[in-house]
This record gives sequence, structure tokens and C-alpha cells, in this order.
Amino acid sequence: MAREGQRGGNIEFLGRDKMKSNHLSATSRLRAVLLSSSTLAFAALALATPASAQQKSANDEISEVVVTGSRVVTDGTRAPTPVTVVSSQQLQMAAPRTITDGLLQLPIFKGSPSVQNQGTGTTGSNGAAYLNLRGLGTQRTLVLLDGRRVVPASSAGSVDVALLPESLVQRVDVVTGGASAAYGSDAVAGVVNFILNTKFVGLKGEVQGGISQHTDDSNYKASLTWGGSFLEDRLHVVASGEHYYSDGVKYAQGRDFTQYALGAITNPNVTAANPASPSNPKQLVVTQPYSSIAALGGLITNTSLRGTTFGPGGVAQPFQYGQFVSSTQMQGGGGYNPGLLLTLQPKQQRDAVFGHVTYDVTDNLTVFAETNIARNKVSYNSLPTFELSATAFNIFADNAYLPASVRSQMAAGGINSVVVGRISPDIAIPHLDGVSDTKTFTVGFDGKLGGSWSYHGYAQTGRNHANYKTSDDPISDNLYRAADAVVNPANGQIVCRTTLTDPNNGCVPLNIFGYGSPSAASRAYIVGTAVQDVKVQQDVAEFSIQGEVFKLPAGPVSAAAGVGYRKEEFTQTTDSRSTEIRTGAGIPGYPSGLVNTLGGFERTNPQPTAGSYDVKEAFAEAQVPLLTDAPLAKSLTLNGAVRYTDYSTSGGVTSWKVGAVYQPFDGLTLRATRSRDIRAPNLGELYQGSSQGTSTVTDPRNGGAATNALTGAVGNPALTPELSDTTVIGFVAAPTFISGLSVSVDYYDINIADAISALTAQQEINLCQAGATEICGFIERNAANTITRVRLPFFNVAQRLTKGIDAEASYTVPLSNFSDSWDGTLSFRALVNHLMEFTTQVQGAPPLKLAGDIGNNSTPHWSGVFTASLDVGRARMFVQERWIGDGRFDNTLSPTDISRNHVPAVFYTDATVTYDITADKRLVGFFTVNNLFDKDPPATPGFLIAGSSFGNRTLYDLIGRMYTIGLRFRM
Repeated sequence: MAREGQRGGNIEFLGRDKMKSNHLSATSRLRAVLLSSSTLAFAALALATPASAQQKSANDEISEVVVTGSRVVTDGTRAPTPVTVVSSQQLQMAAPRTITDGLLQLPIFKGSPSVQNQGTGTTGSNGAAYLNLRGLGTQRTLVLLDGRRVVPASSAGSVDVALLPESLVQRVDVVTGGASAAYGSDAVAGVVNFILNTKFVGLKGEVQGGISQHTDDSNYKASLTWGGSFLEDRLHVVASGEHYYSDGVKYAQGRDFTQYALGAITNPNVTAANPASPSNPKQLVVTQPYSSIAALGGLITNTSLRGTTFGPGGVAQPFQYGQFVSSTQMQGGGGYNPGLLLTLQPKQQRDAVFGHVTYDVTDNLTVFAETNIARNKVSYNSLPTFELSATAFNIFADNAYLPASVRSQMAAGGINSVVVGRISPDIAIPHLDGVSDTKTFTVGFDGKLGGSWSYHGYAQTGRNHANYKTSDDPISDNLYRAADAVVNPANGQIVCRTTLTDPNNGCVPLNIFGYGSPSAASRAYIVGTAVQDVKVQQDVAEFSIQGEVFKLPAGPVSAAAGVGYRKEEFTQTTDSRSTEIRTGAGIPGYPSGLVNTLGGFERTNPQPTAGSYDVKEAFAEAQVPLLTDAPLAKSLTLNGAVRYTDYSTSGGVTSWKVGAVYQPFDGLTLRATRSRDIRAPNLGELYQGSSQGTSTVTDPRNGGAATNALTGAVGNPALTPELSDTTVIGFVAAPTFISGLSVSVDYYDINIADAISALTAQQEINLCQAGATEICGFIERNAANTITRVRLPFFNVAQRLTKGIDAEASYTVPLSNFSDSWDGTLSFRALVNHLMEFTTQVQGAPPLKLAGDIGNNSTPHWSGVFTASLDVGRARMFVQERWIGDGRFDNTLSPTDISRNHVPAVFYTDATVTYDITADKRLVGFFTVNNLFDKDPPATPGFLIAGSSFGNRTLYDLIGRMYTIGLRFRM
């Protein structure tokens, strides 16, 4: 991994890990050796460094690289904005499965979803890999491919970086400060630019396979890349193809830690007579947290029959309640966690084909054409269906499947109906299959005007077509219609009650009593397939020119300017059932909580929508050298940029950047940047289709009376761009008296105003009452002046503030420094992020201070990556340590709120050995072990529906030790 400003080389990652108490002594000794070698180096290095702006390609040394921090900088040491540069080789050493996995290990990426860590509900990233720089949201990270935009994989504007041509990625530049003036909207958190090696000549390929310690998550990858030069080197062609497949981990119960995971449950001992206190908190953190109102096979939760559950065959028996039983939760007992059947990691298949053609028309004009075609397929199980609380079954005394013993008790007690909570994997486990296809076509040119002046232009069209199908998704009306089974008095057959009045309704009666009792026919009647089909289109054109304007005594003044046009549009179509309004009409016992809610399925229910906008832009940037070789000023350079952007939806907005680089003497560079950055609302925020639910709100116009109102999220075409002020101040030190050492430290402050967020229904009502008349129009009332519906559009009503320090250090030393007979190099690198503040505030709500919140928000105070690499002869040995500091599960909770609110620090160790099978390095073998010491994720007390959620999967490794072995060749 490298940053701009330091000569490149084969610099890589490193590592160690805390030992499990039951590890063998040999493992302990191995860990101690790794730790001691790393500690000696990093004690001298302290913190951080910017690194190499010059990288070695697969064929030859590149003499000059334009780093992504600026359009006019060609030497990274003069960039005012920090740019982390990491080569594909370094990413492969750290995580050989995909370079995306390696990239997400950097501490600057917080909470980035990928197929390896995504939640497996029926919404979310659906197998995509989105980059979340600084934890500010994937929509605030601008992703580029060779400096050009990439078509988003969703209406949220996020780019699936797993669809990029991995085998040709030469390096990745990460601008860790605002860059909207240079590169446009969405760069509030920064820019990630994937640089391709489009000048490759020859043939290279790779084949590898991997498997977990638990003999699952087997995976393999194969790629082939060819490049050729023709017509006296005027024509250059590059093509690559890749295939990746992973079996994933089908069920979470395949890992032991899921059986003993934590959850925070309600403390039943908190009462009016015994109020909450640190010794008697509102929530208790316990192992094996379960629901006390649902069970496999069903659990009666009301009347004198409360506590009756149903075993195999529907036999009624007492339910075993655990400890700390509250109205909805408990510890232990006869509960069951449906999360055990969640897919821990989806099955994935990824295929990509890339082609690039460059032709030198003249010595001063080059034209190119490029295409990238990729497909990403994922498959996984969501949470099993469940019926509890507001969606529990209402079972009447004449239900045909009701056990005779229960029916007689109901008759004796004059009980007409009972409420049954049920966890129902035997009815349905919704399953998602997603396919995302991306096609991008680009043509462009690069030319020289004479002297230092050059010009560049391109036109690009991109399409992403994603189709998601959630099969075995319960249809709410059918589920509750089927559960109300009775005996047909005409023939003695068991039928749905509704079939007595509508004989042709097709309903198949459902036996809910006892796990495994539902018949195949009833299950088939209950479930259906929800379909979401999304098409996103992006068309971009840009022209720019750059060169030296004139010369000052300190050097030439460089400038760049350009214009651009972009159009974004999307359409989303869905199945017809997802657009239904659930009324429960004619279905006795239908849950009142589902009445008048949108969507006929239990979950997913996507809504049709469409929208578009276009953008016109003009930008300019200049770099002005003020001093050179002056007293106390080896050099002083100013950099400034400005961009005017005109959105068809919201009008014009200006972004700008001012920076300075000061070098008082050789070996020390000081830099500072102040910028105004922007993010325009994405297509989803502008045009999202409505959704519908219910919410209990209090109405200040009616004396604070509580009422149940329909609520529904919806897009808002009146949104305006977010505005962000970013300050970065830091230094780069490469002391001349310590050859090979480089250190950098940068402080950043990002303050986003007018951030886009949705309000709650109650917040809208309160703000309307306080005089925000523009919000009152989203609140609907009936003739009696009672609130009936609250629409929940996105508004520019939030503020986000983050502050922190990025530090990086690297040290490379030839082994000959220790002995003349030793040939090779030893390299170390450390990257550390210290998050000082991460605050978000929505108008009408108190601020949320989330720095150090690692149970919910993936924002630890401290995180880092430490690497060591030894290169000797044909062998290279690499060790990496990933560190996630300790913190709180939930920053909003006090000791009075929860009994335990601390998550310990975690260390993961990765190791790779690479060996040149042939002396000319044309055939190389490698073996990698990720999570070398099989570290389990820390126990964080999450609770999902009826059990533990097993922790924060975007921060921690839930899979365990992984082995990967492979070969790479080049001809």
C-alpha cells in the first residue's frame, strides 16, 4: 500500500492477532514471533506516510504518474490533498479472493458492504460491493475508472466495484479529502480511482481456489489477460476475461459462536417501584436471547392458555420460559433464534469481459475505445417467516387443526380465540436470487497542442440492469386465510373458512400446530415471488485541456479547464402483488397491524418508479509556485480549483478548493486544503416509489391525542445538493538521514450541511406545528381533523460532521544493510485512522455522537492495518495485522440503559507466501491464510426479531480461517 509522494517499490501489508485461550503453545510461540518482528519496526515508525506515485507496471517502469488528487499535479509530493495509493499486487497479497476485499481492509473504508459481509435480508446491497469512505455513506464516495465515472448499480448512485476488470487494475488511488471541484458531485468523502494497465503486452493468467477452516465457502477464480502492439506500436489492444465463484456459507448455524451470541433484552425487574439504575438497567445483555411470544410450532401468548406450545404432531405441551421473561423477550428456555438459518455469506458468481483499443492517429493525437461487460449473480436465504406481536395468528376455537385438549380448555373457559406466535421455517424461508449486468462503452481521444499543452475528451454510455427475485415469500392474505381452517359441515373435510362462502378461491388450509405440520400443498399456496427489475443508465461526455500558462520565478503556472455533461436515469418495475394495499377484507382474524399497509408480500414489496436528471458542468484548476530554493522555503505552491454545476432538478451550485504545499527543507512537506464539496440527490432520493406502513403518532392539534396513521417513504424532486466544507491539514516526512522511511499525518474535518435524510412521522408533525409550513403539505387529515396519513419524503434536514486523523508510515530496508551476503528487502507499513468525532443530527432530533459506536454504526475510534514483507530470492513472505479498536455497542445508551456496553478490540492476522517457480518469475505460486488464528467476531448484543443478530458483519470476520492457493503466469 502506498501514498503519493514516495518512490514506489514492492511494499506490502503485515500482521498479528490476540491468542485464543485454548490455542496450543506452538501457535502462541508463532504469534509471539510475528508480534515481536512487527513491534520493533512500528515502534520506530509511529504513525503514517504518503507513498508511491510511481508504480511499476507488468511490463516496464512508468516514469510519471498523474495521481488522482488533482488534474494538474504530476508529482505526488506537490498534491495538497492526501492520496493513498495501493497497488493490485499489495491487495492480492492481503486478500487474494478479490482486490475489493483487500481494499475494504483499509481503515479509511468504514461499513462498506460487500458480498462477504452484507446482511442477508431481502433488501440491501444484494451482493454488490460498495465503497463507503470515512463511513459517510456509499452515496458520498465517488468511484472512477481511469478518471471516468462508472455507471451506478442502483438508483442510490453507488458503484459496484466488484464489476470492474480486476485483472487489469494496476493500482487504486484514494483521495481522502473533498474533491468535488476537481471531479464533480458525490466526492464529499473523497474519490476512489481504479487505474488500469491498458498498455500491457503479452499474456498473463491466474487460477486459484480456496476454502474455509470449516470446509465451506469454497471458491475459485480464473482470469486471462492478453495485450498486443501492432502497426509499429501505433495500435495497442488489451483484452481480459475473469470468472469467480463462491459457494458461500448457507446457514449461520455453521459457526459455533452463533449458538452463544449476545443480545440486549428488556429487564423485567425495572418497575415503577424499582426504577432503572446502573445496578438495575433497562436492558440486560445476555447469551441466548429469545422471543418469549413465539416458538417453533407455535406458542399461545394470551388468555389462561398462555405458555402452551405445540410439539411434533401438534401435541400441546407447556412452554419452557427462560430467565428475565418480559412481555416480548427472555434468556434461554425453549426459544429459538431464526437467525441461525440466515445465510452467513451468499453464493456468488461473477464474470467480466474487458477490451481496450488505442490507436495513435499521429504523434500528437491518440484515439481509444473501451468496453466493460460484467455480470454479478448472488443467491441466499433470508430470515425464515415469523408471526409474532402485531402479525401473530388469531386462532378461533373451531379451528380444525386445534388439538382436542386445547379446544376443550377453550370451551371450558369460554375462550373464543387465542393469539399464537410462531417462528416458521417449515412454512417458508424466503430466498433471493439477484443478477446484475453492467455494460459500458467508451470512446475518447488524447492530444498534444505543443509545448506542455494537452487535451482530452471522451463520451461514455453505461447501463446496469439488475433483477432481484425473492421466492418463497409469504403472501400475507393467503397466509392468514389458510391459517383459519375449519371443518366443512357439508362433507367433513378441512377447508379454509373463506372457502365456505367462496368455493373457488383456491385456498389450501394450513396446520400451524407443531413444527413440520404444514403440508406441501398449503406451503405452495401461501408463498409467491416478489420481483424487482431495475435499469440504470448513465451517459457522460467530457472535454478538458491542461498545460503551463506562464512562468514565475519559482516555476511554471499550470492550469486545467474543461466542460462536461452527464445524464442519469432509471426505471424500476415490480410484480403486481407488491403494489397491493393489504386490507384483510373477508379474512377473520387478520392482524390489524397489517390493515391498509402497502405490499401483498410479507417482505420486500418493491414499488414501481422512474426518473431522470441531467448535469452540465464547467471547471478549472490552477497550480501556482510561489517560492523555490528560498530561505526557509525549499518550495511553496498554491493550488486552487472551481467547478460550476447546473442540475436540471435544482439549478446551479459552485464547488471550490484552495490548497497549499510548503516544503521548508528537504525531507519535510506541509500541506493544507480547504474545499466546498457537493453531493446532488441521487435518483432514489428524488424519485423513490412510495412505500406504506403504519405508525402511532401524537397530534398536538388535538390535545396530544394518539392516533394510528399510515406512513410511507417517497422521493422528493425538490431536493437540493448537499454542501460540505472540508479542511485537511497535514505533513509528509521522509528524513534524509533515515533512508527508506516515510511518515505522514493528516487531520481532516468534514462538515456536511443540508444533508439529505428522511424525517419520522412524529418529527414532521412537530415541525409543522412549530411553523414549518412547507412540511404541513405532507400530512393528511380527514373531515374530523384527525391525521390519517403522513408521507415521508427525503428532505435537506440533516447535518453530518466527522473529524479525525489519518496516519501512515512505511520503511523499506535492503537486507544487505545487515549483511553483505544477504540479497533482498524488508518492508513495513502502518496505516492508522483515529476517529475523533462522527456526529449526525436530523432536524427536530438530538445529535447522535457515533464516534466509537461499533455495534451499530461501524465507526470505531481507532482502526489500522500493519504489514511486513520479506523479499528474498524467489520467495516473498507477507504478514498483515488488521486492528479494530474497542468501543461501545451503542453510544446513545448509558449505564442505566444497558448492563454492558463495551465491545473489545479485535486483531486479525493474514499471511501469504509467494514463490517464483521459474527464475524469470513467469510462473509464480502463492498460498494465503486469512484470519490465521481463526478469530471469532466479538460478542455484540444485537437482537433481530427473535434472537441474536451475531454482531456487526461489516466490521468483523464471521467466516473464520480461510485458505487460498493459486498460480499466476505471464508470457
